[in-house]
Amino acid sequence: MITKTLAMRAVLLTTSILVCALTMFASEIRDFDLKTIERLGNELTRVTQAPDKGATSLAKKKAKQTAIAALNGKLFDLRYDYVVLDDPDGNGFLVYALGAARKANEVVLAGHFRVTVSPDGEKAERIDALSRTKNVVPWRSGAQALWIIQLVSNKPVETFIYLSNFHHSPIYVGTPDRTIWKVDRGKVQIIRDKKDAPRATNR
Repeated sequence: MITKTLAMRAVLLTTSILVCALTMFASEIRDFDLKTIERLGNELTRVTQAPDKGATSLAKKKAKQTAIAALNGKLFDLRYDYVVLDDPDGNGFLVYALGAARKANEVVLAGHFRVTVSPDGEKAERIDALSRTKNVVPWRSGAQALWIIQLVSNKPVETFIYLSNFHHSPIYVGTPDRTIWKVDRGKVQIIRDKKDAPRATNR
């Protein structure tokens, strides 16, 4: 228990230091409320297990191909799986390009994309890079937690819920507004609010 507590404190301290060091703000991506983020992340967990990965209709199959074409030249040096979900706005689809680790002892924490596609599956309406770069980290079963600094939004993106579910591990996410979040068991919660973050000092 002591070892686990010390490890958690180290994660939070390291995350706090890195978040405080950031001088840039979150860039614009299509943002969702926390309830929707949780729903999308849990749907990703479920649909990635299906053989068709959500491409269950002609329109969804078209949407997948449209997203693949739209992402040409934009992906990182990773292998990608494509997953199709219904757009939470009620029209069209979200196609996710999920970076996959090449080794069993690695996790792709960042490097994923989301494409908003029209209801007929033929037009890519928006491409959102869910991180600014790729981040592939070592992983072993039974590890205490994963952590990352996210720059593209002030709320954890839905792929962290998917990854937390898949690897049965909490993920701590620091965002540009200096909030620290915990993603675990399909839920997202604040563990340190931005108003409680330490202030940087001028030297």
